[in-house]
Amino acid sequence: MASLRRSILILYGSETGNSQDIAEELGSLCQRLYFKSHVEELDAADLNSLLQHQLIIFVISTTGQGDMPHNSLLFWRKLLRKKLPPGCLSQVQYTCFGLGDSTYLKFNWAARKLIRRLEQLGANTFFDSFEADERFDDGIEGAFSSWAGKLYDHLLEEYPPPAGRIPISDDSILPPRWSLSPALSRSSTDSPKIISHSDIDVPPPGPLPIPDGWEATLAESKRMTPLSHWQDVRLLGFDVPSRAAGQKLACNPGDCLTIYPKNFPEDVQKLITLMSWESVADQQIDLSACPSLPRNLHASQPCTIRQLLLENIDFNSIPRRSFFKSMSYFATDPNHKERLLEFTKTEFLDEYFDYATRSRRTILEVLDEFTSVKIPPERLLDVFPLIRGRDFSIANGGALLAHPTGDENIIRVELLVALVRYRTILRKPRQGLCSRYLTSLPINASLRVGYKQVLTPIHGARNAQRPLVAMATGTGLAPVRCLIHERLTHPNPGPMLLFFGNRNRSKDFFFEKEWDNLSKDGGGDENATLTVFTAFSRDQPDKVYVQNILRREAETVNGLIPRNAIFSICGGSTKMADACKETVFDSFRRSGEEPDREKQLESLTWWQEIW
Repeated sequence: MASLRRSILILYGSETGNSQDIAEELGSLCQRLYFKSHVEELDAADLNSLLQHQLIIFVISTTGQGDMPHNSLLFWRKLLRKKLPPGCLSQVQYTCFGLGDSTYLKFNWAARKLIRRLEQLGANTFFDSFEADERFDDGIEGAFSSWAGKLYDHLLEEYPPPAGRIPISDDSILPPRWSLSPALSRSSTDSPKIISHSDIDVPPPGPLPIPDGWEATLAESKRMTPLSHWQDVRLLGFDVPSRAAGQKLACNPGDCLTIYPKNFPEDVQKLITLMSWESVADQQIDLSACPSLPRNLHASQPCTIRQLLLENIDFNSIPRRSFFKSMSYFATDPNHKERLLEFTKTEFLDEYFDYATRSRRTILEVLDEFTSVKIPPERLLDVFPLIRGRDFSIANGGALLAHPTGDENIIRVELLVALVRYRTILRKPRQGLCSRYLTSLPINASLRVGYKQVLTPIHGARNAQRPLVAMATGTGLAPVRCLIHERLTHPNPGPMLLFFGNRNRSKDFFFEKEWDNLSKDGGGDENATLTVFTAFSRDQPDKVYVQNILRREAETVNGLIPRNAIFSICGGSTKMADACKETVFDSFRRSGEEPDREKQLESLTWWQEIW
């Protein structure tokens, strides 16, 4: 056991990056107590590696319908092997921080499943695990801050630093996890690779080196809302050719296409100026000289700092509290330093939320305000977050995946995307990075996209015969549209009820003619199995929402539950999801007194995608 002393392995399962961010913060916390900490995604670990460390910390999000994140599925399969003896992990001492959303029926199931399996294999906890909830008043951030503080105290008491040492103070900056120093020291000044500037401020063209990515071409960008409408919603069509050996993209309802956005040259130049990086921004650097790099860095080699900023660094994201901590080490103005440190303290959590989260302030805007902060260029990858791909539910399905020209080697994949633009208390309107990037793409632009398969499928011939109750608001209609069309490719599909909500029928009723053609009430086939109910909240003095229409149609909905109906709810409102779930469950409970009524609700297929 001597070789295991002061060694902690921190493993994360992350879909959107939150678990990874938390894992990396825990790595820094452990470093301050002189632990040798290793931070890795779950799929990078095997069971033997669990036995090579004194302590293990798991950080895992629940995705989809109680599923493990995609980057933990390989590890999970290893953990489930039947030939593993019950006590094979008896030496493992662990704790787990779970991230979940209580609006989902299977809240924090990934963490619960992981803990249950670890216990079956003999592992023991060294500190109480915790289930965080997006719906907490202080969100995941506040829950983690409190739990991490208690973990720090426990480690300090039970696993004190080596004799004569005190914990590394928060006032002292830790060595970088990833440093560009080796690459900068070997940078080329003779033939710098300079990203050319044009009069048009658009991201650089061309695909990124995304592992296992698919080549795609933007073939269509159709506006789905009137030009006079405040919201620009687009139906984007991407042509995706087959890979070598005829491998086609096989899309199903619930699958996602991942778009990797880029930054704009004007913003990049502003950051370079703020950080005083002009002398090194366009020098060619060789990243292979660095001993280690972030796992999700998809950078061309060789490259420049400017190119990394354009294609890889997410300086337009909302800063985490850990970023303010990093900024404080490089602030030369005492007032700036004091203010930055306040944002990192638990007692000032509300001020952090007001300043950063609620106002949606970006890292670039924060750096523009705290001008005494000059982050060294070699710390670029260590301090700044990376741009992560944005997942969009595929909006078509079944035969619709065929290319319009009939080319069997190309499929047309459609995404229903709301181009995010809104206002907060700040003067400048907010605009999502990916929305701005997609807006800038010309037709025929080439890019490389990722692809994620649905983890809990509700499609296929057998599921198509079950009744479907689909509830969707806004662009949440995308996976529902895909599912409905996929069901129609199978013989004798079961009845389908679509409850769709938005603001105005004249402006926000996506695919209205399509639904009319598919439903009997809309004038379609008299044998149609689709019935559409709408709730346009702003079309009458009293607002009407999806849950109101659900309540009105409760008798019809209740009659489908004993027939093993599938319930699908998709959209951008947790309040809507909660209200719909409460409406369905309460009305079914009140509709009869059969003893198995509660069991029917417990076994209900409730497929939910809320963001």
